[in-house]
Amino acid sequence: MTKRYAGADYEPILNFTLAELKQVEQPKVLELGPGPGWIGITLAKRRKDLRVTGVDISSTYVDIANQNAAHEGVDDRVDFRKGDACRLDDFADGTMDAVISNQSFHYWEPPIDVLREVARVLKPNGIFCIGDDRRDLSFMASTIVLLTKWLLTASVRESWMRSLKGSFTASEVQAIIEQSDLNGHAHIKLYPRMFFIQGRLTK
Repeated sequence: MTKRYAGADYEPILNFTLAELKQVEQPKVLELGPGPGWIGITLAKRRKDLRVTGVDISSTYVDIANQNAAHEGVDDRVDFRKGDACRLDDFADGTMDAVISNQSFHYWEPPIDVLREVARVLKPNGIFCIGDDRRDLSFMASTIVLLTKWLLTASVRESWMRSLKGSFTASEVQAIIEQSDLNGHAHIKLYPRMFFIQGRLTK
């Protein structure tokens, strides 16, 4: 379902990442909370020299994501592993060209710890793009959510509504960024239903 229906949600992450890495040879991308893996898989299919490592706290999702990567023929360049975004101990300082994430920010406890790790593992001039739902939906987005949720299965609908209720407002995200190691390097791009924290870490 993520592959089929959520592509529009993560397209801004794909576009930003591919555009900003255009001049980087054989870029290394770290994805936090990849779930079934479709963002990393799609990146690898769109750019053949790009390598993706995904870290997810769920071993079930790690297995699913690796199966999807194998099915799509990119498992030689895409790898998913179990881990905690708050402690990226497997990744040395300054080793990644990009860090991306979608629909995970509201699960990070606390998010400032993850953002510290993002800043640590990025190379000088490395980029980041972090997207998630926002609790302060626009009127149009609220209407779409009300209509769309009844087209979903009960379990997916319940999970989505729980995520929306646990998500942050744009002002809350801004306050978190200002306290983080990404302060001064990040800007927030707002969509009716989502926000994206984007930037380049100039060290």
